[in-house]
Amino acid sequence: MVFKYAAKQLFVDYAARCSEKDQIADLILKCNKKDDYGVRDTLIDCAGECLPEAAIRGMIASLQKWADKEKEDHDRRHFLMLIESLARQIKDAKLFETTRIASWGKLSTAALIDIARVYLECGDVETAYSWLKKIPEEETYLESERDQLLEEIYHKQGDTEKLKELLQRHFKAYRSTRTLQELLDVIGEDKREHVINEESGHILKTQRLQESDAEFLIAVGKVDEAEEYLLGRADQLNGYNYISLLSLAEVMETNQAHLVASLIYRSLLIAILKRGYTKAYPHGVRYLKKLDKLAASVVDWKEFDHHQSFKEQIKDAHGRKHSFWSKYEVKK
Repeated sequence: MVFKYAAKQLFVDYAARCSEKDQIADLILKCNKKDDYGVRDTLIDCAGECLPEAAIRGMIASLQKWADKEKEDHDRRHFLMLIESLARQIKDAKLFETTRIASWGKLSTAALIDIARVYLECGDVETAYSWLKKIPEEETYLESERDQLLEEIYHKQGDTEKLKELLQRHFKAYRSTRTLQELLDVIGEDKREHVINEESGHILKTQRLQESDAEFLIAVGKVDEAEEYLLGRADQLNGYNYISLLSLAEVMETNQAHLVASLIYRSLLIAILKRGYTKAYPHGVRYLKKLDKLAASVVDWKEFDHHQSFKEQIKDAHGRKHSFWSKYEVKK
């Protein structure tokens, strides 16, 4: 860490003030000719901060000669990787492309995305797009990175239709206020209510529980729908997802949705007891005390077990966990 950050920054600070730029370039090359610990390439990655393009192109020529002499693919690729970094810094996308091809031959999805990204950084939007189109549409590997580039490309191209289609897909894949707003920024703020109502209907029709969908419903003011959604999928509540479930339970409790809040707290408690993780017992005790309190406010338990019945069930299953029950009794 010292060499990758502090020492690197010191080197750049001094090198930027040094008038002998060719000497700096030679020093960086010398450091990178042997790099057993894999830290000296940090100097290559920041060469553009202290060297002019002419000096960097001289470095590229030297690195290419070293690469051509190497017989082992691993060693040759080490030098070609350094050339890629320098090419990106001087915004030579074509050099980056040819170097990546020379390094690996057949290009992977990751390589296609990297080449497209560099062309986009260099302002060549159409060439960047042409490289992304080489990736099969059904490819899911690095889909997020590809879509981020496509979003930027569509913005630059002014292709509203493709941008709308992409953002709709993002929104449906992960419903949140962020993905909603990104979509509305393109299709118009006046569509907010329509989109929310339509998507709320889709959520309520799905069978599989997604905590993020419940969070979305709450975030857009559809608390009643969130309650309906969670109650209808209570058998899928997984107490091991405690981070998202705890916040949902608290929101439901705040909104007087005591039955669904109780069901969520039950799942959290059961997960702790099943694990037998004693350090989490104080949380479990808190959940059980919360359930005791909420039970008095639940008028209709619907098809779910009443609180007393639930307590008897967990005592039957986990009655020997004396550490838990002793903490519960103390806090009564």
